[in-house]
Amino acid sequence: KDGSVEEVPVWFEFAGGFFWINGGTNRGWFKHLERDPRITLLLVDPKNMWRWSQVLGRMVKWEEDQGGEHINHLSHRYLSKDYQGPRTGRIKVQIEPVRIGGAIDGDWGR
Repeated sequence: KDGSVEEVPVWFEFAGGFFWINGGTNRGWFKHLERDPRITLLLVDPKNMWRWSQVLGRMVKWEEDQGGEHINHLSHRYLSKDYQGPRTGRIKVQIEPVRIGGAIDGDWGR
C-alpha cells in the first residue's frame, strides 16, 4: 500500500520458458501483483550462496490450481512428499522473465 518492497519466499518451477509460483488469492504478494504485474525473483543455491540469479519478470496470468495438483508437484520437488496443507483455494501464477542476471562464485554476470 505504501510502495515498499515485499519479499516472500516461494516455491517455484521453470517450465515452458516461464516461472510458475503457487499461493492464494488472499496473499498480500498476490494482491500486489494484481495491482502491478512486475515481480523480481531471487534464486539462491542453498549449497552455495554465492551462486544466485535475479529474475525481473511480469505476471502473465494466474489460474486456479485445480485439486492442488501444482502445489503437490512443487512439494514433491522441494520435499519429496505430498503437500500436507490445504489444496483448495490455491492458484498458480505464470511469470514471464524479462531480464535475468546473477553470479557464479561471486562473479556478477548479465
